Amino acid sequence: MRQIFLKWAAWTLLLGCMAAACTGKQAKPGEGRRIVKSKGLPSELLLVVDKAVWESPVADTLRKIVEGPVPGLPQAESYFRVTRILTPYYEQMYTTMHSKLFVRLDPHERVPMVGVNHDVSARPQIEVTVKAPDLESLGRFLSGKALFLRDVIADAQLQMRAAQLRKHYSKKAYDDLRACMGRTIYAPQEIKATKKGHRFLWAGTNLNEKDMNVVVYACPWEGGDLPGLMEMVALRDSVMQANIPGSNPDQWMETVREQGMPLVEGRILQRDGHRILETRGLWQMRHGALGGPFVSQAHIDSLTHELVVAEGFVYSPGTDKRDLLRMVEAAISTLGKEESCQ
Repeated sequence: MRQIFLKWAAWTLLLGCMAAACTGKQAKPGEGRRIVKSKGLPSELLLVVDKAVWESPVADTLRKIVEGPVPGLPQAESYFRVTRILTPYYEQMYTTMHSKLFVRLDPHERVPMVGVNHDVSARPQIEVTVKAPDLESLGRFLSGKALFLRDVIADAQLQMRAAQLRKHYSKKAYDDLRACMGRTIYAPQEIKATKKGHRFLWAGTNLNEKDMNVVVYACPWEGGDLPGLMEMVALRDSVMQANIPGSNPDQWMETVREQGMPLVEGRILQRDGHRILETRGLWQMRHGALGGPFVSQAHIDSLTHELVVAEGFVYSPGTDKRDLLRMVEAAISTLGKEESCQ
């Protein structure tokens, strides 16, 4: 009787294994282990670097990449909040940092390389690894990839902020934009006040310090391509003059200029099939004392034949503004459109 039972159990186990194999299900990487929540301050970057690299002139190139100034701010602020350790000291306590850059010498590599991985030991997380066979090739590679390395980490951090905003956001800004323009945005939860205009919405915290603001507007656009940078500034100034006046008739928001030229930088981005004109610069209240940095993103809606612009700007005199600006930048990156309006 016992032999019959053992044979039956063996066949059951065999059939079970065959059934599992037929389903084609295999364990996925990381399946069965718990992915913990990543940690780190806003804009923080863990730099893990070989001692030979850090004690060489290549370290200056690295510093420029991770500690260079953020464009479009009224005062110099480093691109990342950097925590640096040497490679042998990379331990368990660092593995869950949300943003990491490894720079290593590896004589087994024939040429310099860069790899990007996400959610390796925590979520959300980005790990960027740069390897090179020697210091000379590493220095050249870092110089050529400086913008890529900075952007890939900054963009990942932007997505992390946007994901958080989608969980905790200003319902008033979301609902008011949907009502007046048929669009949606996930603005910081601290935003409580809004102002509506024609195809225009302003939403802000109305604070005297660490004040965050989001603006969305649309205007008819028959052009086949995005406006040029100077054309975008002129449009911005006209919209702000009409919709964000000061306390006196001769006051309104405008772009800061120096010798008649606006202090702005622009570049073209690609997101969700859209070409986007990103503009960064400084704003001020004409004939007033208010001012600060802004970032805007403009794209063409081919269905409505409109130029749609989302802008974030901050006001926080006497304090750092990098993380405030990146928060509103994350917010404007979430600009969407209701399906019924598409």
